[in-house]
Amino acid sequence: MPLVTPETVKRVLKDLYDYEISEEAAVPVANTAGAMISLANNLDSLGLDEIEPPFGFPNLMAGATRVAAKK
Repeated sequence: MPLVTPETVKRVLKDLYDYEISEEAAVPVANTAGAMISLANNLDSLGLDEIEPPFGFPNLMAGATRVAAKK
C-alpha cells in the first residue's frame, strides 16, 4: 500500500485549503488515502470499461426524463 503519512495529509490540507487538522484526525485520513490509491491502481483489471459512472451525463439525462415524465 502506498505510504501516505499523517504529516502529508496535514501539509496538503494546509497548503491547498488553508485547513488545519489534528494528528489524531490525520491518521485515519492517511490510511484511507493509501488504501484508495492502491485500489485505484487495480481498476483497469476489473473490466469496468462499459459501465457508466453513477453520475455520468447519460444517467443524469435518463433521471431527468423520468422526473419530467412524472409531472
